[in-house]
Amino acid sequence: MEPEELAIIMSPQFINATFRAGEDWYYGMLERTQEANRLAQHRHSFEVANARYAVVNHQLLHDAREQNAKWKAFANDLVRKHDDYAVSVKRLLNRKDALFCSELSARNALERQLNEEKARSAEKDNEIAQLKQDWNWFSNTLDTTHAALTSEQQKVAALQAENEKLRAALSAAESDRQRLQEDNAAFLSAADHFEQKCKDLKSDLTRSQQALHEEEAEHLNLSHNLKNVHLVNEALSSASLLAMVLMEQTRGLWAAQGKPSMMDNPLASHCRSDGQPLTVREYLWFATLMREMTAHNVPDHLVSTYCPVAHRGDFLTRPVIIQEKRPD
Repeated sequence: MEPEELAIIMSPQFINATFRAGEDWYYGMLERTQEANRLAQHRHSFEVANARYAVVNHQLLHDAREQNAKWKAFANDLVRKHDDYAVSVKRLLNRKDALFCSELSARNALERQLNEEKARSAEKDNEIAQLKQDWNWFSNTLDTTHAALTSEQQKVAALQAENEKLRAALSAAESDRQRLQEDNAAFLSAADHFEQKCKDLKSDLTRSQQALHEEEAEHLNLSHNLKNVHLVNEALSSASLLAMVLMEQTRGLWAAQGKPSMMDNPLASHCRSDGQPLTVREYLWFATLMREMTAHNVPDHLVSTYCPVAHRGDFLTRPVIIQEKRPD
């Protein structure tokens, strides 16, 4: 150790400071020990108090549970009583409403009955007033009737006198009536004769009109027939020329091909209405005639008459099949 260090350690200031530090440490340690003892005592007392608190708390919880059960039972009983009271109140209210409705219905019925009675009373009052008016009118009418009856009696006396005069005039009129009846009988006889004559004239007129209608129908039929004959003649004329030209062209075509004329060969595709096959010549003639008659609007029944072929509907469109001519 250096002398300076030793001198410092051995100096009274260092020694005093060291002793003071030791004393401070000792007293601090003593104070901490006392504090620890005090804390230990306090902890023990706290643990004791805590144990007591736990017991008290357990007792309080037990008492609280019992009190809660009592309050719950009391509350349930109170709720049940309240429900019973509500049911009773509702029943009373329903009964009160029913009584009120019945009372209101009875009151309305009484009001309606009262109104009806008032209306009937008003009608009775009106009827009484009307009866009074009718009575007054009847009284006035009765007085008027008495006066009129007196006047009528006077008129009856005058009419009786007039009646005597009328009887005399009626006797004269009866004579005139008999004479008029005789004249009327003669007039009726003449009228019957005239009516019969009119009926005869009407019958003659009806027969004349019927004959006229028949003649008009016959004339119209003749006119149509003449028109159809004219159309047929035109179709025949034009068809004759066209058929001759067509046949010559067909012969020329066969000659150009080096074939003999097949005008008289039968056809396997076209035949007459009786089932006999047509020849080529007949086919060309009927086909040309059909076209010309159709072009000239010739009626269908005339076309069938002048072209007696089978299956005329597709006669012109059906393919032509020429058979070989059988040797004689």
